[in-house]
Amino acid sequence: MGLWDCTVRSGADEMFETIIVGNVDTGRTEAEIADETGNRLAVVYEDSNGWHTEILDDRIEQIFFSFDALIGNAKDVLSHYVNRRGDNVPSQLKTRGQLSLWLMEKDDGTIMGLKRQSLWQRVRNRLDAW
Repeated sequence: MGLWDCTVRSGADEMFETIIVGNVDTGRTEAEIADETGNRLAVVYEDSNGWHTEILDDRIEQIFFSFDALIGNAKDVLSHYVNRRGDNVPSQLKTRGQLSLWLMEKDDGTIMGLKRQSLWQRVRNRLDAW
C-alpha cells in the first residue's frame, strides 16, 4: 500500500478482518483479508474480467473451513464500491490522494463515511489553503 491509499477496516469474525483499500498502484479497490496479527492472507478484487482472489498465504485455505464464505463476504462488501474496478477514471483526478478517494466511493454516495460533496469540499479547501 502506498502513502495515499485509503483503507476501511471491518471484522469478519474474531480470527479475520476485511480491509478495504483504494489501491492507487493497482488502480482498483481491493478487499484484503488479514488474520488477527495483521498478516495479509488474501486479496479479493474485481476487474473487467470478473472477480479474482489472490491467495497470499496458502495456510488460509487449510485453517479456515469457511474460506469460501470469507471470500463471499469480501465480494459483498466490495460490491458497494462503485469505482472498484478503476474503469473510466475522471481526467480531473490529478493526485494519488484524489484517485484513492475516488476508488473508495460507495453506492450510497459516501467516501469513507462522509458524503461525497462534503469530502471533496474539504479536500478543495485544504488544497486552497496551501
